[in-house]
Amino acid sequence: MDFTAIDFETATRRSDSACQLAAVRVRGGEIVDSDCWLIRPRPFYISPQNIQIHGITPAMVRDQPEFGDLWPAIAETLGDDCLIAHNASFDLGVLIACLQTHGHPVPEMHYSCTRAIAKRTWPTLPRFGLKPISDWLGVRFKHHDALEDSIACAKIAIAAAEESGASSLEELEATLKLSRGKAGEWGKKGPSAARKSQRRSAPQISRPVDSSGTEILTSQAGLDLQRLFVRAEFIRPLAGQRVVFTGTLTRIAREDAEQLTLCSGGKCLSSVSRRTNLLVVGKTDPRTARSGRTLSTKEEKARGLIAEGADVRIVSEDEFLGLISASD
Repeated sequence: MDFTAIDFETATRRSDSACQLAAVRVRGGEIVDSDCWLIRPRPFYISPQNIQIHGITPAMVRDQPEFGDLWPAIAETLGDDCLIAHNASFDLGVLIACLQTHGHPVPEMHYSCTRAIAKRTWPTLPRFGLKPISDWLGVRFKHHDALEDSIACAKIAIAAAEESGASSLEELEATLKLSRGKAGEWGKKGPSAARKSQRRSAPQISRPVDSSGTEILTSQAGLDLQRLFVRAEFIRPLAGQRVVFTGTLTRIAREDAEQLTLCSGGKCLSSVSRRTNLLVVGKTDPRTARSGRTLSTKEEKARGLIAEGADVRIVSEDEFLGLISASD
């Protein structure tokens, strides 16, 4: 997964009125570098409506270079990378218009769009804007700041690759049957996908099946298990944690809970010991309660180890799900 995510903010409705640009470089599925430029637009005017959106005022860019002066540094940063943006047609349109206005030739470029990628990776989501998808993935960012938007865009592409099991941008595009967009002096042609009738769902994360071969994927009490599994793979919130379950889980099947643990980077253990990091406590067996014991054997052992100074944490089923679903 090698690419550069970009985002423009503009001063007016004109495509050539860029007032901020950010570029975030991704190598091997990891963000490795970023640049951000404030740009003095030509003509020097920022509409009140646009200021309300991104907060960039004339005073902030009055002494900044124009796009034409910044282009050599920008071009060096972008290099020959595939450019990715959310609603990429807008950002590539701004880039081309700024180059033309400032008298620079438009280089041949190739690009993709995380909106198109997300629509084909998670087709059942209700909205595909940058903020709704980022919120769904648990990516926190300041919307309409070019650098923050570029980072969120990069993370969406990385998450889509992990969901699809793709190790490169080319492999992700092939899996989603999404062609790459192209741009140059002649204009631009955006990424395009096969017709709906030809669509094939992206590979899903491997999940447990029952004895009949049916996938076990419950959705109780309003849980969005698809989101949980995506976040588990993407953020790996339980990396290195040893997890034990006890009692009956009521919001999620035990098999799904164990699979979520594995996807989150954790390891499931069957018994409590000093090496245990997390004990997830479900509903107590009614027979245990009738006998006068309110704690399971595993919980009793965990509390004893905690009293002896062991670093064991006892959490409820809701707290366990919260560890995975909470925003980073």
